[in-house]
Amino acid sequence: MPFPFRLLCDLLERLERNARRSSSIDRTQERDTLTILTWFNEHNAIIPRRGPEAVAFLSCLFPERRPDRCLGSSRMKDLQRWKISGGLGFASSVERVTLEELDDILDQIAASSSFSSASLRERVITKHGRSIRADNLLSKVFRVLQSSETKWMIRIISKNYSPARVLETLVMSKFHFLLPDLLRFQNSIPAAVGLLGNPTIRHMPIQPAVDTCDELKEVASRELEPQAGIMTAHATYKKPRSIRHCCQLAGLRRMSVERKYDREYCQIHIDLKKSGAGIKIFSKSGRDSTSDRMGIHRALRDSLELDTAGCKIKKRCILEGELLVSNDDDGRIEPFHKIRRHVKRSGRFLGAARDSPVESSEHLMIVFYDVLLLDDIVRGLDTHDERRRLLQSLVRRIPGRTDIGSREVIEFSSFDAAERLRFMLKGCDDPYFSFNRSRPFIKLKKDYIPGLSNTADFVIIRGRRDAGDEHELGIGSLWWTSFYIGCIENKDEVCRFNAKPRFRIIDTIDRHSISKENITYLNRHEYFTRAPFAKSMPEFNPVELFKHPFIPANVGYFALRFPRVLKVHEDRSFRDTISFEELQKMALRCLEIPDDGEQEEKSWLWRLRANEHLVDRSRTSSPSDDAVSVTHIRHQKRKISPEVALYSNLTVKRAKQE
Repeated sequence: MPFPFRLLCDLLERLERNARRSSSIDRTQERDTLTILTWFNEHNAIIPRRGPEAVAFLSCLFPERRPDRCLGSSRMKDLQRWKISGGLGFASSVERVTLEELDDILDQIAASSSFSSASLRERVITKHGRSIRADNLLSKVFRVLQSSETKWMIRIISKNYSPARVLETLVMSKFHFLLPDLLRFQNSIPAAVGLLGNPTIRHMPIQPAVDTCDELKEVASRELEPQAGIMTAHATYKKPRSIRHCCQLAGLRRMSVERKYDREYCQIHIDLKKSGAGIKIFSKSGRDSTSDRMGIHRALRDSLELDTAGCKIKKRCILEGELLVSNDDDGRIEPFHKIRRHVKRSGRFLGAARDSPVESSEHLMIVFYDVLLLDDIVRGLDTHDERRRLLQSLVRRIPGRTDIGSREVIEFSSFDAAERLRFMLKGCDDPYFSFNRSRPFIKLKKDYIPGLSNTADFVIIRGRRDAGDEHELGIGSLWWTSFYIGCIENKDEVCRFNAKPRFRIIDTIDRHSISKENITYLNRHEYFTRAPFAKSMPEFNPVELFKHPFIPANVGYFALRFPRVLKVHEDRSFRDTISFEELQKMALRCLEIPDDGEQEEKSWLWRLRANEHLVDRSRTSSPSDDAVSVTHIRHQKRKISPEVALYSNLTVKRAKQE
């Protein structure tokens, strides 16, 4: 029986009501859990769990889990136009749409976008023969939906159900107790549904007794294996907030500590049955980036000896690595922002229009870290030590082109383990694929530890309100939910001659980067001191303004990477904040190699010990790669006074806007 879209909308409506009624995250999660359990009990008999209907069901519940399907920003413009014109006669028909019909229409819409996967576009052309205009497809759907269903259809297209939260692990476990684990082997909804048809798994109960779950998972694990051409879920990591916390997570395990470059994750699939050595490369998001990363293909073939008789891969292989840019002049690894000059995004370079030309000495390089599959053996079930030995036998190092990530083994049962801690930690005796989640990988960065990130004071120039963010925050009516931060450009003139300050906006702080307490504080204290944006200014008097302004592809300066707020200051003047010139110098220092590496290491060890007491005091939900400190400006009789400070980590990137 086809599953009606209206029943899915009913679940989402209940979850949205929970988000608006509850005053705390814990309370909302309790209500969401009860709602999901009740809904599954009500409709369990008709929920599809095999074939295309099951794929449609999961794809509509988790639209963000379909990286192969890009619906395009232009669709939202069409929806906005229909909304303004009064719509297309919603609920004008008694006909009701099913999830399978809806999923097929979404595939057709996505096929018109170059950012969708090539396999999806080919599948749609094979099935339908010719493409249909996206607005015609959407109008067909909206004519048969009720108004409440239309809302959720729009959110499926935007891949965002906010403020409703679909508890992924719970929903997947209720769909089938094995589904979360199947997605670790083959991180694709269609592929995972296909695994449910495995003869052994098909005869297992959908919801077995609790005391038999572990035994059934052990049986299923012997039937599961990754497939070349289908991305496996990359490992999840715990993020320790201190050295002590890291040691607690490691327990008494022997850990492999790997150096990471913080560049672009790659999962490389080799299938020798396919032409052209069958290379396929997936990015961290799960998108097929094979064509975009063509610049690394030659190095992969040479390193793995794919074109020679000495190749150790006989059928297929899956490896993990990190993509970076190497420079032959001095063997250095180039900064993160230079990757965009070598790697396309769906066939085009983004944010590189004003970059300097690629130097002849620059080229892409891959650093390998793991091997998950070799021929017919699932190496992800082997220990990390065994996988590393295998990796060293598979990969031929080519200076400046390919390498194997360096590592050091630390016995966490030893007394000095905390003194030697850094980088990425993997249990030496732990497999990559495991149903045991009590022995996680650990990703340690100084940016995760309170007090170790670089900080700077900035100004908050202005604020804006986003209705969706306001609902998500759940703290009542707000004047502002996001804030624009900036630097003073003429600091010397202001400090020396009391000149009129000039500011450059460099980033936006939203609910992900600032605590609810600070948002509430700013809304309460700054409303009566705000200044409206002037409609006319002497040096800025436009004839027309764009409702949706154009955004430049990139700009030629360094900016913050994922800034977040630490504290709001009322005791500092905007004259004390960082200038734009100082920000650029700070960014360059972050990219430089210290002259005295030993002294630098001692300095970090001292700071680690000094800041140990700061664990668990971070005020934001998760640490970021960048940190900033900011001061807010207020206009009052042509005077500007301080208001805010923000915390961020200045792991810098080239500023770019897309």
